[in-house]
Amino acid sequence: MSSEQEKLSPTREKEGVQEASSASKALKVPIDIETTDQRKRIQLIIALMWPALAENVLATLVSMVDMVMVSGLGSYAISAVGLVTQPRFIMLSAFMALSVGATALVARFKGADDPVSANNVLSQSLLVTAALSLALCLGMLVGAEPLIRFLAGSEISEQTIQAAVDYFDVQIYGFPLLSLTFTMTAVLRGAGNTRASFYSNTAANLTNVFFNYCMIGGNLGFPALGVMGASIATVIGQGVAFVFCAYLLLNGKQYVKLDLKAKFRLDVEMIRRILRIGVPALIEQVVMRVGMLLFTMTVTSLGDNPYAAHMVAMNIQQLSFTTGMAFGTAATTLVGQCLGRMRADLAKIYVRLTQNMGYVVSILVALLLFFFGSTVARLYSSDAVIIGMSAQVLKIMAVANPLSNARFVYTSALRGAGDSRFTAWITFIGVLFVRPVMSYLLINLFDMGLTGVWIALVSDSLSCCLLSWLRYRSGKWAKIKV
Repeated sequence: MSSEQEKLSPTREKEGVQEASSASKALKVPIDIETTDQRKRIQLIIALMWPALAENVLATLVSMVDMVMVSGLGSYAISAVGLVTQPRFIMLSAFMALSVGATALVARFKGADDPVSANNVLSQSLLVTAALSLALCLGMLVGAEPLIRFLAGSEISEQTIQAAVDYFDVQIYGFPLLSLTFTMTAVLRGAGNTRASFYSNTAANLTNVFFNYCMIGGNLGFPALGVMGASIATVIGQGVAFVFCAYLLLNGKQYVKLDLKAKFRLDVEMIRRILRIGVPALIEQVVMRVGMLLFTMTVTSLGDNPYAAHMVAMNIQQLSFTTGMAFGTAATTLVGQCLGRMRADLAKIYVRLTQNMGYVVSILVALLLFFFGSTVARLYSSDAVIIGMSAQVLKIMAVANPLSNARFVYTSALRGAGDSRFTAWITFIGVLFVRPVMSYLLINLFDMGLTGVWIALVSDSLSCCLLSWLRYRSGKWAKIKV
């Protein structure tokens, strides 16, 4: 370390011991974040990444099992669950945005060894989340059915629309617990505990599968509720995850803690700091979800079978993105903590290592999807038309997968630095310009149908990757104050 860097972190030796101790407890890897040993840096990335990867893979596999179980009711059920996906994500977008601000700030405070401020981020984030989730639920109780019918258009059957409405109505009641869990795991992730989200979601997903079995077809004495039963099972699982995360924060063993006996104080300034990062992320999420709604309407206009094939491919696509999202989680935490120590140079080293590791894994996943996509698609449907269309678009996805995944690492690194405003612009360009323009041209002028839709989707991902890489290369993210 140079003398200038030493001046920037005069308590480095003390902090290093504290960080090593914290890492030993939270990650089971006693490594100082400022280590110069390349193998230890890789170990630290893996320690942060593997719980997120395991969580994402498990969640994706459960989502696939969920879709397979629902598909037993018919292709209309696949389309019904698909129609609910985007409205549900629109409701979640506000909390995804808040989580970006909470994770970035907690990571900074953890790097600066300031647990008091980190705990304040937790309490203020939960307050905002609780108030906002209740308001959104009240709004959706009134507007759910009109929204579903608007998305469905004229090409989707009434059976599919009614099943989607039944599914969404149940989801609304479980939304407050889901949003609070989302915030709690975001704060824990910023403190370096990526395993909390893995364990809570594992419990939630296993609970979901069990009650799917019980309630979709009516087993073990439960009524056969079809699509609505799948939704109830999901909400029960979300409740399990909430209880798990609340317990972690209340037991006093984490870097961030929730003390119900402490006098609560509204901290407007801290909320403002969270929102300073979160609002651009909120705009990004809203733009992305509105774009996805328009995109969904484009796909539904192709008819039930193409839309069912699209939902199968989207479901499988989640698996291809798990590696990028997992390495992105590590990048967010490490960049935030490095900048908290005023070590932008170290943050760049970790991003480079994280990206290189991500490339290797995503290429392997891409090969599996390219050669075995049709085999996986057969799990969802026995319809040869749906299988054929799904397999074709999965090949398109596989070719672009390494670069599509790379964007997760770059955008996550930018968010970890608090540069959420630029990531919002990236999303705006991709979702509201690249994707719709390409979709319109390829469907209407070149008559490419579902293949054209997926070429447009991949074009959006690649443009986001390029723009986020250029921003990262500029180094401006390292100078942002949060």
